[in-house]
Parts: sequence; C-alpha cells; structure tokens
Amino acid sequence: MLRKTSSPTFEVFDDDTERRSFAFFKDRTLAEISGYFPSDFWERLVPLAAFHEPALKHASIALASLHERFEKGDRSILKSNKDVAEGGFALQQYNKAIRCLITPRGGNQKPALDTSLVACVLFACFEVRETVFTSVLIAANSQQTLRGHHGSALSHIHSGTQILIQMDDRERELGGIDSPQQMCVPLETLVVLFTRLDHQKVQLLGSRPMLLPQGKPNAHPGFNPDIPVVFKSLEEARNSLDYQWNLYLQKVNDLQYLIHFREGTETQEHRDADNVDRSHFRAIFEKWMTAYQGFLDRNVTTMNSKSLQGAMVVKLHAKLAAMHLELSAFQHLHDPMCWDKSLPVFEEIVDLAAAVINAQNATDEKRLQKPVFQLDHSIIGPLFSVSHMCRDPYLRRKAISMLYSAPRQEGVWDSILTARVCERIMILEEEGLGEVKGAADVPEWRRICDIQVAFDLQARRGEIKFLWPRSLHSDTRKPVIDVLEW
Repeated sequence: MLRKTSSPTFEVFDDDTERRSFAFFKDRTLAEISGYFPSDFWERLVPLAAFHEPALKHASIALASLHERFEKGDRSILKSNKDVAEGGFALQQYNKAIRCLITPRGGNQKPALDTSLVACVLFACFEVRETVFTSVLIAANSQQTLRGHHGSALSHIHSGTQILIQMDDRERELGGIDSPQQMCVPLETLVVLFTRLDHQKVQLLGSRPMLLPQGKPNAHPGFNPDIPVVFKSLEEARNSLDYQWNLYLQKVNDLQYLIHFREGTETQEHRDADNVDRSHFRAIFEKWMTAYQGFLDRNVTTMNSKSLQGAMVVKLHAKLAAMHLELSAFQHLHDPMCWDKSLPVFEEIVDLAAAVINAQNATDEKRLQKPVFQLDHSIIGPLFSVSHMCRDPYLRRKAISMLYSAPRQEGVWDSILTARVCERIMILEEEGLGEVKGAADVPEWRRICDIQVAFDLQARRGEIKFLWPRSLHSDTRKPVIDVLEW
C-alpha cells in the first residue's frame, strides 16, 4: 500500500504536458473540488498519493485536463475520441490510470487498498465532471448531445463502498486490519468520504438503504456520538451533523426493510418504534443546534467568505433534517400532503441556498455562468427536496430556476438533470388543474411520492420511478416509470 516516503528522485511524468496538467490539478482543480470546507484529503493526501502512484497520477491529470479545457471553452469536450488535439488527452490519461490499476507496479496481483479507494473517487469525479461541463456548454449553444455518465460514476462509488464493506467484514473476522498509520491516505479519512458519497446515492436513487454501517466512531473531529456544549470548528459541527443524521437514516432504513421484506405490513409496533427513534434524535438535534449556534456566535465575524458559505450549507442541512424528524418515516413515503405544513422551512431552505449562490458569485465574478464542481453535497439535494415536496407554485418554481441558473455538480448530483426531473414531476402534478395559486390547489390524488431514479450505465438516459394515483377515483397509488433522456 502507499507509504509515507520522501519525494522520489526519479521523474514521475512522461512529458511536459503531463507535468503542467498535474500542476493545474494541484493549483486549480483541488481548490474547487474541495468545496467549502478545509480538506486534508484533497489539499495534502491526494497530491502526495498521486505523486507516488502512477494510477492516481494519471487519474488526476485526466481530471485536470478536463477542467482546464472547460475553463478555456474548448468545444472538443463534447466529443468522444482519442485525438489528443481534440481533447483526447484526458481520455488517454483516464485509460492509463485504469491499466495501472489492472497491472500494478512491482508485480503485485492487485493495487493497494488506499490506491483503489482514491482511484474510485477520482474516476467518479471524472465521469460526473464530464457531465456538468458538457451540460453547460450544450445549454449555452443549443446542442443536442450530452455525454452524461452518472451511471458510471455511481458504479465507481459503489465499488469503493464494497471494498470498505469487505474490509469491515475482514476486521470482524481477524480482529484487526493494517494500521491507518501505514497508509498514505488513512482508512478513517476514506470511510468518512465514502459515507458521505453513500448518503448521496441514497438521496439520489431513493430506493436502497445506506450500505456502509453507521454509528462507528471515527478519529475525525465530531464523527462520534458526543456533542459538546459548543463546537470548536465548522468541520466538527459538520461531521457531528453527518454522524447523527446518518445514524437516524440507518434506523429508518432498517425499520422499512423489516416491514417490506420480513413482516409485510406496517403495525402499531412499528409506528411506536419510529416515534421513539424520532423523539430520541429530536433531542440530539436540539443539542446539536445549541452547540452550533454557540460556535457561530463566537466565530461568524472572523470567518472568510468560503467559511461563511460552508456555515450556511451546514445550517441548511440541519434545517432539512429537523423538518424530516417532525414527520414519521411512513408519512415521508406515503402521504404527500404532509409536507404542506413545512412551508416556512422550505422558504428558509430556498433563502439559504440563494445566499450560498450569491456569496459564491460575489467572491468570484468570473464564476457567473460557469458551473461549480465539488465532491461534497451542499444545495442541490435540499433544492430537490423543495422542488418535489413543496407544492407552493412560487417556491417550487424558484427552486427549479435556481437549479437551472446556477449549474453545479455536487458529488453525484447534477443541478441541470435534477432540475429536469423536478420540472417533469411538477408538470405531471399540475397538468389539467388550471391556475395553481397555492399548495392546496394540488389535490392528493395528483401528487407523486416515493420517487426513485435509475441511471443507465452507458446511455444518456434515466428512469424516474414513482407512485401516482393519477385519478380522483383511484384508491391506490400505482407505480409509474417515466423516461428522461438528455
């Protein structure tokens, strides 16, 4: 596996093109992909690993090449070819990275654990980055083709998740695994990263539980059950929120699995268990909010613009979590009317998301009309929640408009594709109702629920699966599949 060693004396790059692309990766790509929060993974560990591992070096160069071509307005980003003069350099580097993984140096039969996991992350970034870059170029130039690779990106994330699950099984069987100190990228850092990506997949696809086990304490600040009186850093507050929320989601997923695959029907015992869990986590989140507000009171006046944006993102996600905890897990899936009383929270979410976008544009005027790309989940998922759960026509359209007008890729979430999904759902629900002035104008029998998305691994298409009565006289919600192509 990757070892912490001094810089090698041999030349690691094949030519000047590789060398300058890697410099671009360190100077420009990493600064953007790390998002609003300090990241030792992106700022230090990935460049170090890429400098020592050929597979990660080539994957980093491929990602940087794609990024640089987009910033220069290179139209060849829309093409799929191997001509270096027409953008094929990124694809060549991507293929080199794959070959290095298949045939590791030193005669090893398989690549090191941390090499494989970091490669999964970089490959996923490459796939989704092609999507957001081409989507913006196409929108601006009325083209009709889009190289969307969400399915492939999700597949890479799934592969990394499976590696960690196998490691967890091995740890239980053998009573331990290689120490993180022996790895260039610590295992606990990778666990936190893939836990967040696993959560993104659950939110995006809507049809499966989180795969990685939750509730296991981690050395990262805040990634444990304890909540202090006041958080010491934004990172600690964010990690704590993620830890507690993922733990609650796992309990919900376990309960729903028990009902649907073991016992077949929901009972009062299940509802009581859900009420107990929600009461427990509401108390935890109240304690979390107090600790977070204390942190903001002490630090907000000294935060830079990037940290302020991160603080707004954390607050936004906390608002969304608190809203979900007010409703039972069964209402979420089967009662689309339950969200109408959450209008004030939807308004706060939209306002906070708008503040994040405005602050980012004010910091960098060149950012206008250019997409944001980062691995962390920030505003797309919450705006998706508003767009398909809030039936207020003004807020709904404002959220969809923000997804279109501020193009961004956040991990596996693409704002343009999310906007198209939400717009399609809105049209289906409002069609034939006349003028919709408020949420009450969208009756229950028109409302869609239990939305699931499935991306094709190869083609530029996806399926939106949902439950929909379709008719005022229908007593049951029937599964419907709607195809979205881009």
